[in-house]
Parts: sequence; structure tokens; C-alpha cells
Amino acid sequence: MKKLFTSLAICLSAGVSMAQIGAVAPDFTVTDINGGTHSLYSTLNSGKLVLIDVSATWCGPCWGFHTANYLEDIYAEYGPAGTNQVEILFYEGDAATDASDLNGTDGASQGDWITGTPYPIINETPLQLSLSIYAPLGYPTINVICPSDKKIKEDLWDVHAGGGTTAAKLQTMKDHIDNYLATCMGAAGVEENTLLEASVAPNPTNATTTIRFSATTAETATVNLYSVSGQLISSTTHQVVSGSNAVELDLTSLEAGTYFVKINSSEAVSKMIPVVKN
Repeated sequence: MKKLFTSLAICLSAGVSMAQIGAVAPDFTVTDINGGTHSLYSTLNSGKLVLIDVSATWCGPCWGFHTANYLEDIYAEYGPAGTNQVEILFYEGDAATDASDLNGTDGASQGDWITGTPYPIINETPLQLSLSIYAPLGYPTINVICPSDKKIKEDLWDVHAGGGTTAAKLQTMKDHIDNYLATCMGAAGVEENTLLEASVAPNPTNATTTIRFSATTAETATVNLYSVSGQLISSTTHQVVSGSNAVELDLTSLEAGTYFVKINSSEAVSKMIPVVKN
């Protein structure tokens, strides 16, 4: 029980826990309890949003958040079995934690943290992650890290603490994730520009969608389709007219997931437009 009492202070600060918002998240490579390896920058460079839950097995608020299944539900929707846009890691922030704590057989642990958790669990000694960045005010801290600039954008624990029912809190967290997926999913090496206004509808789509944009002159425009990692999937040229234009984009042969469309012409370049294939 000594570990519980000596570490209790940092857990009590969890009511105001917050990641170091705006900081560039330092890179790391960690191994989960099943032997899988996870590199932060490799994941970010693939275009995925990363959530890192820094918690402790003895922390009551951490256990409450964990057993509400918020991250499990988010993982089901945005993880590999869903849209595959988000990676979630559980990082045990107490270097003294052992397997009995994770399994809930130690009296200092709040319960079984492993059973039913579909995303990777990391438990290591010494800690590679700097708690001054990833959990400066205590546990739990749910870091949201964007691939475009590798910065910590938000702490989902702070979003959760806003109140409401469990379902309402989950929906609010999903709304925040959707916002980041729309605004900071540009992967390294994929340039963004906002000179040409364009839209895509329907979005999401099961098959085809239409890109609508305005051109200042009649010319040739190129429509490029990228994966979330910035890989060019297709490039087609179109003769456009001065004024409104509509170009059909066929996603039938592609796997479900998020892609990005960009239009280039001699006059203008569009921003990256996310389009979701169901």
C-alpha cells in the first residue's frame, strides 16, 4: 500500500489535469505488454492522430475514466476496425507498476486494466515519456497529438470533465476528434494552400463524389488524390471553364478510410480536402 499513499498527491490533481498544450510532443519508441513496438513519429508521419492516455493503476479518477470505456468506444470507431485514423496508447505513468497492478491482483491497484482493453498498454521502467510534458499536472492526462505539426493540441480529460452524461461526454470527445481530423491531418511532406475554394459532396460517400470549385480562366486543372500518409493515389487532368466547375471522383475501388483531394491549376491551388470513403 505504500505506493498508493506516496503517489496519491499526483492523482488528486487529476481534477485539473492537463497536457502541456501547444508543446511539440517528443518522439519515443516503446514496447507494449504484448511485445508490439510503437514509434510516435512513425505513426504521426503516417497521418494518424495519436491519443496517449497517461494514467496510473492506483488512480481513482483514471479508473473511472477507463471503466467508462470512452477510449474503447473511440478506438472502435476510429481505430483499425473503424476508419483507422486514430492510434491510442495507454501509458502507465508510475515506474513502480508491475504486472500484478495491471491485472488488478495487487491491493494498491484499482482493478483489472488489461481485460477488455483493445488498444496497446505500455508499462516500462524507467519511463521514457517525460511526465512534465505528457502529464504535468497529474493523472489521468489524455494527450491529443496532431500529425501535421506533432503538437499536443488538447487533453481529452479536460473535455470529459465538462460534465453531462456518459454518452454526452463521449460525443463531445468524438466531436473534438472529428475537428482535429478535419484540421490537422496533413501528413509530413503534403503541402497545404488555401488559394482556391473547393468542396466535396457527398462526404462521406460509398462510391463516387463530386468536387466543386470555381476557376478564374478556362484552363487545365489537375485533381490529385492522396492517402493520409501523403502518398499520391491518383492524378487526373480536366479541362475547366471560367466560373463554376464540377468533377466527379470515383472512390469505388478504394478501401474504407479517409483520403485527401487537392486541385492544382496555373492560377490557383486548393487546400487539402478530406473525403471519407465508407
